[in-house]
Amino acid sequence: MRNLSSFFALFFLSGFMALSTEISESMNVFTYGNGKSRLFVLRLYSDGHYEHLFCTKSDVKVDSGLFNLKHHKLTFDSKSKRRGSQSLKEKFFFIRGERLYEKRWEAMLGTNCLGAQTTDSIYFKSIDYNPLNPNPTVLKEEKTASEKNPSDQAKVYFMKLFNDFAPTYKSFIETNYCGPGCYYSVVNNASVPASKDTTNDRLIHSFNTVVHESTHHFNSHTEICVDPTIIIQFQRTPTYTSEKFLSIVPKEASDKIFRLKSYVGNGSGVSANLSGIYGIMDEFSAYRNGTKASLDAALAAKTAKNEKRKLDFIKEALPTYFAYYEFRLFISWYLDYGAKYQPAMHKALMENTNFRVAFTLLEQGFKEDIKIMEKLVAENPSEKWSYDYYEKDYVAYCKELLVVQEKTLSSFRIAGVTPQNYSQFITQP
Repeated sequence: MRNLSSFFALFFLSGFMALSTEISESMNVFTYGNGKSRLFVLRLYSDGHYEHLFCTKSDVKVDSGLFNLKHHKLTFDSKSKRRGSQSLKEKFFFIRGERLYEKRWEAMLGTNCLGAQTTDSIYFKSIDYNPLNPNPTVLKEEKTASEKNPSDQAKVYFMKLFNDFAPTYKSFIETNYCGPGCYYSVVNNASVPASKDTTNDRLIHSFNTVVHESTHHFNSHTEICVDPTIIIQFQRTPTYTSEKFLSIVPKEASDKIFRLKSYVGNGSGVSANLSGIYGIMDEFSAYRNGTKASLDAALAAKTAKNEKRKLDFIKEALPTYFAYYEFRLFISWYLDYGAKYQPAMHKALMENTNFRVAFTLLEQGFKEDIKIMEKLVAENPSEKWSYDYYEKDYVAYCKELLVVQEKTLSSFRIAGVTPQNYSQFITQP
C-alpha cells in the first residue's frame, strides 16, 4: 500500500480531489443514506484505517479495516468477518472533491452523488454514538405509567440518583445520557449487550457504567471531558493503531493486564486501538468520570448516613479505579513506540498542548479519586477484600511497569498545570 499521508496530501493539493481544509487531516468523514431511518458514516484516517458506521434509530453497526486510494478509487480491506450493510468488504467508491460516488463515470460527470464530506461534530464522536438517536431513552411526559418502557424508567431512576448523590454530574448526564439499551461492553474483543433487567436492584450496579458511556457520548474528535466542570478542546493529529506498540511490551503483559486485550490487543475493533492515543484518552476520560461520580455519590451517601447506598457506590468504583494504572501504561507505550518508529506523528502529538493539558488534568484528578476511594475502603472493612484482590491481581504488575514508564509520562505532562490555572496553558485549537 502506498504511503497514506501522501494520499491525504493529494486531497489538499488537487482541485479534483480537494477535501475541506477546515478539519484535521487525521480524519475525513463522509455521510450518505436518507439521513432519517438509515445513515452511513465513513471515516477515513490518515494512518490508513477506516470506520464505516451503519446507523438506524435502534442500532449502530461498525465495520473497520484499511483503505487504499488510487486514481480517485477508494477500496477497502475489511477486518470484519461479519457481512451486512455496514461491511465494505469487496466494495469501492470514487471521490471527486468533497463527494462520494459509486461509479467512476458518475464522479467524472458529477452526477448521482452518493454522499458528501461533513465537518459536523456529531459524526466525529465515539463509534457507539448514534447520530440518528443521540438520546435514545428520552422520557416522553405524555406517556402514562403503563406505557413507559424499561429504558425510560431506567433514566428516571438514574436521574434521581444523580440529583440525590452526584449533583455535579446531573446536567452532564441528562444532556449526554447513555443508559441500558444504549451501550454494549467489549470483553476479549467480543460484544456483550447490556442487561435488559431494569429493576432498581440491577440498575444501581450500572451507575458507573452509565457515567462511563455518557462520557463517551460527550467526548468527540475535538473535545474531551476531564470532569463536568473542565472540558478541553483540541485538534487531533495523525495516529497509528495502538496495537503496534505491543511489539515493545513485555510478552506476559497481555495476560497480566486486565483491559489490554479488549482495548489495545491485536485486532481489537474499539477506538482505543483504531484511533490510537486519542481513543485511549477517550477511555481514560470515561473510566475516570465513572469512578469519580461513584465516589462523589459514596461521599454524599456517607454524609446522608445512607449506609446501603454508600456501600453500593463504593462497590461501583472498585472494579474501575485500576484503569488509572492500565491506561497510563497504554499511553506511555504509545508515546515510546511513536518516538522510535513514528517520529513525525510523535512530534505532532508532543506539540498538541491542549491534549497534553487534558492528559495532565485527567491523571491528576484520577489520582486524587483513588486517594478518596482508599480512605472510604479503610472506613468500610467489608470492601477491603475486593480492594486487596484488585491491588494484588491487577494493580501490582502495572505499578511495577510504570516505574520504568514514569520518565515517558513525565515528558508528556504539562508542568505546572492544575484545575485552577489550566486555562492559562490552553492554546487556540
